[in-house]
Amino acid sequence: MFTRFFLLLCSLILLVSCSTSKDNTEPPAPLVKLTPTLTLKTLWTANTGADVDKDFLKLIPTIYENQLYTASSAGHLRIFNLTDGKLIREYKIDISISGGPGVGEELILVGSPKGEVVALSEKDGTELWRIQLSSEILAVPRINQGVVVVRTLDGKLFGIDSKNGNRLWVYESRVPLLTLRGTSSPILYQDFIFAGFDNGKIVVLELDTGKVRWEYAVAVARGRTELERMVDIDADPLLINDMLYVTSYQGPTIAIDMRKGKLLWKKKLSSYAGIGADYDYLYVSDTQGHLWALDRYSGKDWWKQEKLQARHLTAPVSIGDYVVVGDFEGYLHWMRRDDGQFLTRYQIDKASIKMPPLVVNDMLIAYNIEGKIVALQPESK
Repeated sequence: MFTRFFLLLCSLILLVSCSTSKDNTEPPAPLVKLTPTLTLKTLWTANTGADVDKDFLKLIPTIYENQLYTASSAGHLRIFNLTDGKLIREYKIDISISGGPGVGEELILVGSPKGEVVALSEKDGTELWRIQLSSEILAVPRINQGVVVVRTLDGKLFGIDSKNGNRLWVYESRVPLLTLRGTSSPILYQDFIFAGFDNGKIVVLELDTGKVRWEYAVAVARGRTELERMVDIDADPLLINDMLYVTSYQGPTIAIDMRKGKLLWKKKLSSYAGIGADYDYLYVSDTQGHLWALDRYSGKDWWKQEKLQARHLTAPVSIGDYVVVGDFEGYLHWMRRDDGQFLTRYQIDKASIKMPPLVVNDMLIAYNIEGKIVALQPESK
């Protein structure tokens, strides 16, 4: 069903493209001339073992206990030492991987395009259990307190017993006719699950029962066509202390008191790439390729960097005094957190960077769609 909707969207776009001889695609902003004022030290490089660019997958590496876990669509799982990038272990499973890896409580969890969830032993890669769910899995499976939580493309959220793979509960949300290709991954915190859905709602559920504690409509569908009414929450929510930050496509970016479900602030700022934060600012890569810095507590604008327009930015990440985004040409753009001024850029390769980098202390880890990984450390001049 959802494949049909996605193909319908692609067909509509194709029809529009064929109806005119002019290419209306916005050209990416050229790179600005830059005299670097920040030095980056390459700590190590590695490779996931296979390309990850397939069907817009969000195969995001996971950091767990000083190790980096990676997955490829071909079924390869590789585990690297965070200190030096050396390969520690490698596994190959008999399914295509479309979601994951999720790691925790001695398990490695992955999802497949056919809706399978597979749990492997973190120690030796032995398959412990496998369960069939309702549809394709694009989000990262999460685990906490013996419960595995998996989001499927058809708008469902499943709770699974981590010991045996038995289903504990299921939550269902309404899925609009047309949606973006992708899903946000749920956040598990203490006894709660925070999940965003394609209907523009953020929902908080109890971890052990799947019972809804509260929900909030981040964006409300408006317009006459299905394209105009798309309000997906495809970017992962962000939880900092008791504040929950959520951004939506063709909708606002908001902050919520996660204990009460009370809106703290709202800003008209659309994004599907995602958000990042530090102790002062919330950073947003919007749908135009502009990077925003907002006050985390009030939503007030601090700065806006417009010189990366249409460069298909990743979600931003904060590292020390800097904020970093990746782009479609494989560049990592390093900016000053206080004003958004460019300090330096680093190109992994010509292949696109689609997933946001990871930050561990003063080390930034990024990888591109060909599976190349680089670990960098900033050194001020």
